[in-house]
Amino acid sequence: MSLKLIKLVFKFGSLLALTPAKIEKNGLGFPSKIYALLWIILFSAGVLISAFYRKAFYEKSTPVILIIQVATDTFLFILNISTIIITATKRHQWHRFINILKFLKNSNEKGDLFWCLPFLLTNVVFVVLFTFYTYIWTQKMGVEFFKLYAVEYFQCYAQFIVYFLIYEFLNLILNGFTDLSKTMCKLLKMRSNRLHKMSFKRLKSDFCALAECVEIFNNTFGWLLLLSMGYTVIQQLLFMQYLISGKRNSLPLITMFITWHLVGTFNGVFICDLTEQRVKTMRMVAYQTVANFDGESEVEEIKKLIDVINDNFPHFTAARFFDLNRKTILGVLNALFTFLIVVIQFESVYN
Repeated sequence: MSLKLIKLVFKFGSLLALTPAKIEKNGLGFPSKIYALLWIILFSAGVLISAFYRKAFYEKSTPVILIIQVATDTFLFILNISTIIITATKRHQWHRFINILKFLKNSNEKGDLFWCLPFLLTNVVFVVLFTFYTYIWTQKMGVEFFKLYAVEYFQCYAQFIVYFLIYEFLNLILNGFTDLSKTMCKLLKMRSNRLHKMSFKRLKSDFCALAECVEIFNNTFGWLLLLSMGYTVIQQLLFMQYLISGKRNSLPLITMFITWHLVGTFNGVFICDLTEQRVKTMRMVAYQTVANFDGESEVEEIKKLIDVINDNFPHFTAARFFDLNRKTILGVLNALFTFLIVVIQFESVYN
């Protein structure tokens, strides 16, 4: 992963005030805050206008559908506004985060000729998905469709930017810990000398810097991850309810959207879990080395490294409500199916 790619995403995201205009410290100034406020007003006005045109749809909906639809719209709106506010108010954290990643970045990324390919491909997928979505619904609703859902194009692209930034930042953190693990394994094969001790000191310093990156990531993206997961759960529940109610003619479109949201939301959770497992493996290797080493000086340096790992172990959280790992995905799926059972029961009673 390359910081060039982050710069490219920043250029796209800054158009909607979702990211700083630049990676540099002066990326957000007074005019940018005015621009962020403008987009908050535009998003709010667009959602209100859309809700006005959807009034007839809301009135015809069953109580269950009405609650789920309003919850979905609310989660997406709060996610968009929260992204803009976090960008406008946490510029110092952005700057510190990027500076650490710049300092720790892998030197071999300069030769990457396809650094922009992931962002371009995911943009193509986004455009294809929403083009198909527009074609299907304009065939059924005509121009009326744009009155109801035009604002969601901007809202969903804003959500896409959040998905991609979370994915990229987590990958940079994961790559950083992977490089440290490789460096540690090389150091453990060396004999004790001054260079060896200085290298261990650098290793501990880099580990603490990455741990700080994790803390900044939690503070910056924790609420966005929580809101994204809430939106995804409600959205999937809405899609499944449509299928249960007999609207199977939209199955391909619904399947595409379910896949898009699940991958976008839970891909980051998998990377969080993989990062923690990578650090646990790194710590295990250090413990095994301590058990096998005879030299007192070598053991002392390794023990200091273990203490640093234990004191700064990276834990990813969703706004500190819960840890992000594979258990999170099982918990979310369990909640999803529980809500789905409740919806089916309510629908059967209502009908």
